[in-house]
Amino acid sequence: MNNFGLFKKANIDFSESFNVITGESGTGKSMFLDSINVFLTGNVPQNLKTTEGSVSAFFIVNNQIKEIVQEYAPVQENELILSVNFTPKKTLFRINDTIVPRDIVQEISKFLIELHSQESNIALRDETYQNSLIFKVLRENFPDYFESYDLKYQEYLRLKKRYDNLPSNINEVLRNIDLLDYQIKVIEEVDPKPFEDDELSERFKTLNNKEEIKEKIYESLNILKDNEVHNMDIDIGTVVFNLSKIADFGFKDEYNMALSMQEQIDFLYNILQSKVDDLDLDPQELQTISDRLNKIMDLKRKYGPTLEDVLENLEKYKKEKEDLEEIKKDFNELEPKLNKLSKELIEESENIIDKTKPFLNNLKDSIEEHLKDLNMGNAEIDFSIEKLKEPKKEGAHRICFLLKTNPKSDFLPLSEIASGGELSRIILALEVVLGNTHTIDTMIFDEIDSGVGPRMADVVGKKLKELSKNKQIIVITHMPQVANLADTHFKIIKSLNEDDINSEIIHLNQDEKQKEIKEMYGSIIY
Repeated sequence: MNNFGLFKKANIDFSESFNVITGESGTGKSMFLDSINVFLTGNVPQNLKTTEGSVSAFFIVNNQIKEIVQEYAPVQENELILSVNFTPKKTLFRINDTIVPRDIVQEISKFLIELHSQESNIALRDETYQNSLIFKVLRENFPDYFESYDLKYQEYLRLKKRYDNLPSNINEVLRNIDLLDYQIKVIEEVDPKPFEDDELSERFKTLNNKEEIKEKIYESLNILKDNEVHNMDIDIGTVVFNLSKIADFGFKDEYNMALSMQEQIDFLYNILQSKVDDLDLDPQELQTISDRLNKIMDLKRKYGPTLEDVLENLEKYKKEKEDLEEIKKDFNELEPKLNKLSKELIEESENIIDKTKPFLNNLKDSIEEHLKDLNMGNAEIDFSIEKLKEPKKEGAHRICFLLKTNPKSDFLPLSEIASGGELSRIILALEVVLGNTHTIDTMIFDEIDSGVGPRMADVVGKKLKELSKNKQIIVITHMPQVANLADTHFKIIKSLNEDDINSEIIHLNQDEKQKEIKEMYGSIIY
């Protein structure tokens, strides 16, 4: 950190296990906690933003945390750096050099650090987190119990997603089905074919100009063959005859060409004759075509503009109707199915809880044993088990810790237990028992030995030492018994230099550690 309150420049490399920080009152231990709390709260205290400064924290994270962080910033080789740069007027947060909003840093920090102090927001006090943690412990110990529940829950989620996507008003769905029914019926009654309008339009023009067409065709037929005195058939016949006489003298190609022309004239004559016969085939055809065209034009006006659009819309209407019919079916079937599945999931969850109650009781007894060790022999742990209105991924019940600190008091949720050293010891007992199941790897304790004597401080230290086998533990303490068990010892000292007060955090070697602990023992009054 740089220019953070009394700390002009400080760099700390904590070990992976048990770390302690000691120092006289007023040297800056609370200010050090403030520097960590910056990431948990997303806020730099205004009284510490007197000049330009920064705080950074480096973590090695597991793949679960890596996946969460990668939604907001790149992570290489599971290395993560949270940092904040601030001035009196501006605060800027980063994750691995990527600028992010402060609420993102807060969200990520909840998975990285747990700070136990009088003002801290401890994850284990949150009932949602407790529920997830307890079910995680149960799932790790009894995976077979959850197989049926998980299969049914996946089906429940699938149906729930469909149900949630249903429109709010079934009457609107029914109206749309009726409208689509009508549109489909209108188009199918006409039953248009691709490009039929172009073909009909061409035929209509032909029939509408029938007399002129017949006149021209008769004149053409007369020229081709029908004129008995002189026509093209006679003339081309003469040409074919003449060229046949000289074909062997180098005129075979010309002779073949003349034959082809004679065949073409004959072919053209037959086509024109067929056309003129076709014009007189059906006297009512013009009216029939006109009526058909009007129907198609009406479809194009309503559902076009082109006939291809009409046909495409017909398929679209059919698909929309099919989808709405499925929705109509879902309205009638999904809710009963979901209710049935929900009841089955609640029964599955109740069955799981019944089977695991002996384990939960053993868990409770183990936590109470640790609380006795921590001078809280009258404390009792219990579980609040509440049936949920809607099944969740973990289970269809919410399981939370309850605690009372003396026999005459009532069981209370952890969130209602007074903060401070007592709560820290309760949390310590929970975390020692829950071990690796607790997802947060770095835990910072302040005042955990508050209000306890030297003998109890030794017990607290041993509990922290046990917890540090699985977690990175950082403890701020005044008790030499706790400090003596630490793997790494840091001391905060404050000095006055040229009218400027400055705090430093120094790493003590073994000799320096023993000297510090001896001085701490010297301050104890028996």
